[in-house]
Amino acid sequence: MMSTRDPLMNTRQAYEVTPERKIRKKIALQQGEISNLSFWISQISMIIATVLGVYLAAQQGLQQAVMFEQIQSDKNNYYLRTSLQQELTDNLQLIRDYTEQIKGAGAHTIKRYPLQLDTFVWESMKYSPATLETPPSLLSASRQFYRQANDIYQKIYSSFYHSTYGSKLLLELVEQMETDVLPKFAADTDKLKLMLAQQNIEVE
Repeated sequence: MMSTRDPLMNTRQAYEVTPERKIRKKIALQQGEISNLSFWISQISMIIATVLGVYLAAQQGLQQAVMFEQIQSDKNNYYLRTSLQQELTDNLQLIRDYTEQIKGAGAHTIKRYPLQLDTFVWESMKYSPATLETPPSLLSASRQFYRQANDIYQKIYSSFYHSTYGSKLLLELVEQMETDVLPKFAADTDKLKLMLAQQNIEVE
């Protein structure tokens, strides 16, 4: 038996606490607890979904950034190596022209025909971060070409080498570059061009 106060009559009224009333009260409490539990579960689910969404977005953004950097690196390497390849090709023709000019020329006449190789790309590579991404074999072959061509020319100019012998050495160097080095350049740049084409990037 329990009692309640009547605020109007300022009296207390007694009522009987039946098993049915206890059950209804218990059910009401359980429903409230379930409602609160559902609320917290939904909130936690929302937090997890938000964190997961941010993580996946960050991962996707990182992958896109890495892909962009790789494409940009491949483009820079393609243009750098293609430019060097073209410069070497031009220099080989300059050497051929030079050997024709000094053919049969005397020591004094030779000095009228300087051999001036193009070195703009080669010199610019000193300041390019893509230079050290160039295959070592191509870099080494290019370095040796410039050094050997200049050495032979200086010896011809100073009459240390006779023009005939010096021309022979220069033309041998030209043949080596054309049959061995330039094809390797072409294969390397073709590979880079294909990789870029697979990413829908066109290069000249």
